[in-house]
Amino acid sequence: MDERVNGAAGGRRWTACGASVTGSEHRRRGLGCDDAYSYGILGDFAVATVADGAGSVTGTSAWGAYVACRGVLKDAMNPAFIDSYSSGSSTDAEILVRVLFDGALHRVRRQAEAMGLDVALLSTTLSVAVTDTRLATFAQIGDGIIATERDGVIETLLAEHKQEYANTTSFLQSEGALEGSLRTAGHEDVTAIALSTDGMSYKITDVTTGAAYQPFFRGSWQHLRDGAQSDQLQAMLDGIRDDQTGDDKTLVLVARCADAEWAGTEALRWAHSGSPGSPPGSAPSVTVGRPDDATVTDSGAGRSRSRSRWGRWLR
Repeated sequence: MDERVNGAAGGRRWTACGASVTGSEHRRRGLGCDDAYSYGILGDFAVATVADGAGSVTGTSAWGAYVACRGVLKDAMNPAFIDSYSSGSSTDAEILVRVLFDGALHRVRRQAEAMGLDVALLSTTLSVAVTDTRLATFAQIGDGIIATERDGVIETLLAEHKQEYANTTSFLQSEGALEGSLRTAGHEDVTAIALSTDGMSYKITDVTTGAAYQPFFRGSWQHLRDGAQSDQLQAMLDGIRDDQTGDDKTLVLVARCADAEWAGTEALRWAHSGSPGSPPGSAPSVTVGRPDDATVTDSGAGRSRSRSRWGRWLR
């Protein structure tokens, strides 16, 4: 079912942006955002993640989402990981992505210990995409949304099949989740990727079938290729009022574009959402250098600002 950056083979480069906003229901109740995201790019390699902290333990679950996303970013941007992914088979790639989930769970458990809390209070979903120009590998636990573009075809992947209760999902910390709930897929010739938490499901998918609402994804990836920045994406998410859930909303977009559309230098670039408790509306910036524990903000340097209106493709 169905920001970047740098030099990919064949004259193609990756670009990306991401944003999270607090849902209207959370705001009404005086709560913060439990979602998180991260992405990083080096040459023709890119990684992106989104996570949704469990609403039943709102507040503390935000730390699970944040630590999981930041951990995946840090591990995936390790040069040894990138080398192994780029030189390995599709089977190797799946194993490497599973290692990212192992690392994320380990970090969340350490965070819970540091906070003196049971790890269940940091429960979170996790969706991950890792790609170079040869192979894209996807994995998730929970009810996130993953969409891809291949040969002009847009589809969603790895949708969770709900059991008896539609509002339940699996979490990274759920018993046996890495063995029983982690779903993976690998595809070649992927030219665009979107990751979203389920707060966007009514706007960007058919909630009955899970199929992608194609005008949204096609238009959003083109908007990104035209130079859109994270602050524009955040404004679009913040402007959604009729989402039927009032839930937090998070979206990360990754796309390949022609070299001429990007004026940046060949450098490692990365960003992640602010830590729980960050001021509302504060967005991280693309940063050059090794990912560490710092939180940054998206400057969008090297790209021209698009003037088109992002939200016109929503359902």
